[in-house]
Amino acid sequence: MCGIIGIWAKNNLGIQELPKLSNAVEKLKHRGPDAASFQLYENCGFGHTRLSIIDTDVRSNQPFISEDARYTMVFNGEIYNYRDLRANLEQEGVHFKTSGDTEVLFELLKLKGKAALQLLDGFFAFAFYDAHEQTILLARDRIGIKPLLVYEDEDKIIFSSELQPFFDFGIKVDVNETALNNYFGFTYTPAPATMLKNVVKILPGQLAEIKAGELHLAQYYSLEVAHSTLGFEEAKIQLRKLVKTSVNNRLLADVPVGCFLSGGVDSSVIAAVAIQEKPDLHTFSIGFDHPYFNEAGYAKEVAKHIGSNHTEFILTKDDFKENFQDFLKTIDEPFADSSAFAVYMLSKKTKPFVTVALSGDGADELFGGYRKHKAMFQMANLSGTKRNLIKWGAGFLKPLKSNRSSRIGEFNRKLQKLNKGLKDEPKDRYLNWCQFIESGTRKKLFSKNFKENSLDLARFDWNDLNAQLFADQTYVLPNDMLKKVDLMSMAFALEVRVPFLDHKIVEFANSLPFSYKVNNQGGKQLLKAAFSDLLPASVFNRPKKGFEIPLKDWLGETLDAIFEGELFTKEYLARQGQFEWEYIQTLRKNWQKSSFGDSIYLVWALVVYQYWWNRNIHNI
Repeated sequence: MCGIIGIWAKNNLGIQELPKLSNAVEKLKHRGPDAASFQLYENCGFGHTRLSIIDTDVRSNQPFISEDARYTMVFNGEIYNYRDLRANLEQEGVHFKTSGDTEVLFELLKLKGKAALQLLDGFFAFAFYDAHEQTILLARDRIGIKPLLVYEDEDKIIFSSELQPFFDFGIKVDVNETALNNYFGFTYTPAPATMLKNVVKILPGQLAEIKAGELHLAQYYSLEVAHSTLGFEEAKIQLRKLVKTSVNNRLLADVPVGCFLSGGVDSSVIAAVAIQEKPDLHTFSIGFDHPYFNEAGYAKEVAKHIGSNHTEFILTKDDFKENFQDFLKTIDEPFADSSAFAVYMLSKKTKPFVTVALSGDGADELFGGYRKHKAMFQMANLSGTKRNLIKWGAGFLKPLKSNRSSRIGEFNRKLQKLNKGLKDEPKDRYLNWCQFIESGTRKKLFSKNFKENSLDLARFDWNDLNAQLFADQTYVLPNDMLKKVDLMSMAFALEVRVPFLDHKIVEFANSLPFSYKVNNQGGKQLLKAAFSDLLPASVFNRPKKGFEIPLKDWLGETLDAIFEGELFTKEYLARQGQFEWEYIQTLRKNWQKSSFGDSIYLVWALVVYQYWWNRNIHNI
């Protein structure tokens, strides 16, 4: 796990930017504190920061350069099948000097070029330079576990693991208005856009080739729908086999490996499988000193059942206050999923114990674990009587509080969303249910250039309930969940591996009927059935609860000081020219009221954005 960065100069002005690569590499040191280096050529350069996981020998430091200096590579990630690939390459006469996966990938790319991508089992982002052909091949893994961003203007092309290093070069910093609107709806920016007009995210399963100063994009892998004929019992057996293989592959490391454990189904399954291979497994959970949000007891119950060496961290309001500023500095582009703070703190507290942690991310998007998935199923099978009950209940409870901070508020929030969804087509319902902040609320915030949020949902067949899972895998998974885990864990040089997102498991899950995943009892039915014997029944019977922090309570004392600071003065907002000062004053006046509801997420998104804008845009 590492950080990569590079630059291709199109002309003399671009060449003048090459020396800045040294400082830009420093911006990625948190991702790879074990080694950092860069290599400059006449019209391009490559930088790398290394977190040593497999083969910690210095000979595996990067950039990797061939003896004849024709090829150069920088690589972030892990190739789990590198031993098999190595054996095949040795049969073809390749001799290796190291024992890790970096040299295997390097030799494979030298031999096969783009075709090598089809052979890789792992997660990665890399750049491979051929000096003779004057080309750079960039690629991102199939599912989008590792990030890769590209900036382009008339003078240069820059790529990086994170957005922050781009600011070390002479880049244009125009805010992408469409991305800004999407951010204030979804709390993240859907790819390929970023918050800057000239920067794009390389998509999952996408490669980019720089040749003759031009950037060309192509898909080498796409999520395609196949239809399995397996019965439910056969699918259980196959899923268990695939997960076991994936977990065992991801336990391979030359450094300590542990497992995140929330006590929910996903991480509990991963931990239960992992401990069969690694009996001394260490597990780590995080909780809150807030009775509604704290679920650490569930993780402790699972750890006791499977016999792991468990460590629990309980976060307080003081932890939030003490780490708030440093947390905001890790956000490379505006990202307002509030659970990112919990992942940030979990990573910070886990890092002293292990260098690699397995997590349960991805199971919700594959097997229908979100509450909206069950709700979509129920909507498709709703009787007239139940429709009327929802309408009546929503009308009766509408005057009451609606928020995520209490059981009553959460019940009412979900009921109001159900009621609004009654009149929508599945595609529109999905879009509305994905938004944390509603259109009418956002419209009041913007002083200009307000746009309705949109996703390209027409590509999915909404006659099949699996469409919502494919949409989640396309948008929510790489842009929210995986970005959150990568950004927060790599802030502390902690590698997080996600066994459920082995592409073979993804393809298998997508081939199954929706009925195997979700029914009236809830989601992840196949996953629960496949691993029911490994865990306490209570793990599978608890209602789904999102991994959220007590945002409203924790922001309390901090928010008044933030609103009184420079970033929210009338003068500052006028210079910025994006938001209505008067509406922000309304938010400030009303945020403590119980009826404030999900508007707290608008406030949080606004705070995150203002800190980012001030740090990166304001002084340029």
